[in-house]
Amino acid sequence: MISISEIEPENFPASDNLFQSFFWGRFKESHGMRPLFFRVVFEDAQKNQSAYPLLVLLRKIGGRFVYAYIPRSPNESVIPQEKTLFLEELSVSLKEFLPDSIIFIRYDLQWMNQEPSSRQELFEIMMNYGTKFHNFKKASSNHLSNSTCVINLRPTPEQLLKNMRQQTRNSVRKAYREGVEFSIYDAQSPEIFKRLRETYDIYKDTAKRKNFYCEEYSYFESLFKLNNEFLEKKEDKNFDSGVVPLDAQVPPPKFYLFTAQKDSVLLSGLILAICGSNAYYMYAASSMDMRHCMPNYGLQWEVIRFARSQGCKKYDLMGIPPTNDSSSPMQGLYIFKTGFGGDVVHYAGAWDFPLQKDEYEAFRVSESLLLK
Repeated sequence: MISISEIEPENFPASDNLFQSFFWGRFKESHGMRPLFFRVVFEDAQKNQSAYPLLVLLRKIGGRFVYAYIPRSPNESVIPQEKTLFLEELSVSLKEFLPDSIIFIRYDLQWMNQEPSSRQELFEIMMNYGTKFHNFKKASSNHLSNSTCVINLRPTPEQLLKNMRQQTRNSVRKAYREGVEFSIYDAQSPEIFKRLRETYDIYKDTAKRKNFYCEEYSYFESLFKLNNEFLEKKEDKNFDSGVVPLDAQVPPPKFYLFTAQKDSVLLSGLILAICGSNAYYMYAASSMDMRHCMPNYGLQWEVIRFARSQGCKKYDLMGIPPTNDSSSPMQGLYIFKTGFGGDVVHYAGAWDFPLQKDEYEAFRVSESLLLK
């Protein structure tokens, strides 16, 4: 049995999941989405209860379609074995709290999937097996990549280097031999927006060269400005005698800009997010200048060492192709990221639970045309 209650944003519990954090909800709100914050309580057949927070983002597409998007949740570690039944009951319960304009609920599931290349028809049969309404549809696209590479940061730095592919390890060392220098800035650094603007210029060129969607500069600027506001609020809470009150909040996620440069020439940049014990490789930019110096490899090693020093246990490289396909234009990305010794992880991806059948079918047609 599931019960849902909407909670005030300031009471939304912190977690290690960046995409289910109060900060992420507020950041997406500043870019046109409406965040809703819930507490979900599940009671199993033995009357054992478990509860977890749930961030829902209301998104409007094309001026007509509005849907509820749930990023990287629910986590399969906190729900019962009958996962799809749980998700169906959650969807039905959640519908009562959503505006009538919502045509479907989209889950970007953090459920492990061992067969990322399976046919969509088979996926849907398996997903709907045993459910009451057989209503789940595989989304045409994923907002977050359903395949990624995750590095375990618990080993020593020496072991982390040893875990890397030899070519990757040699490239890391070459970056230092070539004299590449590295810098780090957070939201409170005096130079953050100057360096962010410089990095963004490279990011635009990278997006054009590699043919991926390019966010506007204002997107990144607002990310660090909002992060600074959260950090300042945290600093305003002074605790006497080092005693932290019981209701003190877990620190908000923190964002960093890493840069690599040589002879005062900016070569690459990377935005890192740290949320609890997890680190996330969010955005990256790389110049064509001095590529023989391997700045991107050295930059990743700096990030790995820094995240580990901040108590992070995992570093999510946030997206790779599902397989090492030599015919894919993304093979280089697969080789680059997996070379650092992480585990390849496949998630179930994005799934839709339609609430308005006709409108949902119209949306599917519209979305498929946009993807062509």
